[in-house]
Amino acid sequence: MIMIIAWGGTLNLVLYIISMLGLGYYAFLTVLSPNTLVTRYDLGEKSVPIIRIVGTFVLPILILGIYLLFRGPEGAWLFFVLNFLVSTHQVILGWATRFKKFWGKLRFGDEIVGHAFVIIAIILTTDFR
Repeated sequence: MIMIIAWGGTLNLVLYIISMLGLGYYAFLTVLSPNTLVTRYDLGEKSVPIIRIVGTFVLPILILGIYLLFRGPEGAWLFFVLNFLVSTHQVILGWATRFKKFWGKLRFGDEIVGHAFVIIAIILTTDFR
């Protein structure tokens, strides 16, 4: 109950947990299973080190997110802004990829997830500013 109060209600807590689960999945793929991304997006075996480098940025953000889950969001506005900026840039790059090469390997589900995370980030950022 204290955790729900610290997060300003059940909705914020649930949205934050969904956000962290998505980030955790992405961290798992980039750090422990980069070949899944190589196969899914037809990137080639030479892209594995770059994918793991991306994972070195994703994993610390996940660790901070898990810490904030238990500590509460007070004073962590920069974390929420960072999540918003990352999600927004992923959506913009997805659009750019789609417009440049319409039949590329970008999956429609990825775009929906990207937009959903932008909406979640907007809600969380505006609630904890």
